[in-house]
Amino acid sequence: MACNHLSHFDPPLIAGAFSRPIDFLAMRELFQPAWFGFLMRSCRVIPVGRKQADTTALKTALDRLRSGRIVGVFPEGGLRAGKTSVLEGAPLTEGVSLLASRSGCPVRPAVIVGSDQLYVARNWLRRPRVVVAIGKPLHSPLRGQDRKEWMARLAEEMRSLFGEVKRAHRLEEVVLPKTPQERWKSGR
Repeated sequence: MACNHLSHFDPPLIAGAFSRPIDFLAMRELFQPAWFGFLMRSCRVIPVGRKQADTTALKTALDRLRSGRIVGVFPEGGLRAGKTSVLEGAPLTEGVSLLASRSGCPVRPAVIVGSDQLYVARNWLRRPRVVVAIGKPLHSPLRGQDRKEWMARLAEEMRSLFGEVKRAHRLEEVVLPKTPQERWKSGR
């Protein structure tokens, strides 16, 4: 499963949209302090270093995929909104294509909208509108197939799904993705 990434609240909200558990990849820095790392590991989160290729995380994710588990990836490479998001045309990182090609597993594109509103404390009482949409599986890249081309196709599927979500749910501007800083500044 590959999804855009708006907020730190995304993993549990996305997991709630699936009928099976998801093992998410998360940046290694989130595993500190040690008690939080223990909590993350108990939720089957896979730590990944983002500064260079992390072969341990790749092997762990591949093992989990091969055992039939769902692995959740945020291929934007961190929290993104606006022009830095795949939803607005930014490129994806290639890790998800590597996982897909090595495992042979299809990738389900997904989109989350509204989770960034949870950065404003008063929105917790208002229960902001959060939408999670899951697209059709995209078959893994074949050997020899250009991974950049496959990534562009995945990005386009995610943008298309985002367009469908905006139309189907008639989302207002306030719900559309914003950075945490924009949310804090506007108070919405």
